[in-house]
Amino acid sequence: MNEKPLLVGRLAKLSGVRPDTIRFYERIGLLPKPQRLASGYRIYDDAALKQVRFIRKAQSLGFSLDEIRRIISLRGQGRETCRCVIAMAEATLAETETKLKELRKFNETLATNLTRWKRKRRGPIAAEFCALIESAG
Repeated sequence: MNEKPLLVGRLAKLSGVRPDTIRFYERIGLLPKPQRLASGYRIYDDAALKQVRFIRKAQSLGFSLDEIRRIISLRGQGRETCRCVIAMAEATLAETETKLKELRKFNETLATNLTRWKRKRRGPIAAEFCALIESAG
């Protein structure tokens, strides 16, 4: 993909995160420690870019950083590993289904309240809206 090594800013830009996020991933072991130039700048390769994109995608799907670290460490280790990843995926699916139910309920309640508020020809009183949010999930 890239012909020359990536510095932290470029890696961050290409992967859609901030440079601090890259450094954080290194500190917690999600990214290996990079090589450094004589000047001390970190240099990365395409594998690092792929890894950061994987981490971000896994996070967007609901996996925690600890789960992602475990998945990465288990990658390519055989049949037993697949069972562990499947168990994590099942747990994430259950959590996602719970969140979806909560969001659907909130959606219905919000739609009902919006209709009521519009009929009254006034917006919601802040307290009503706060109560609606507090009652969600």
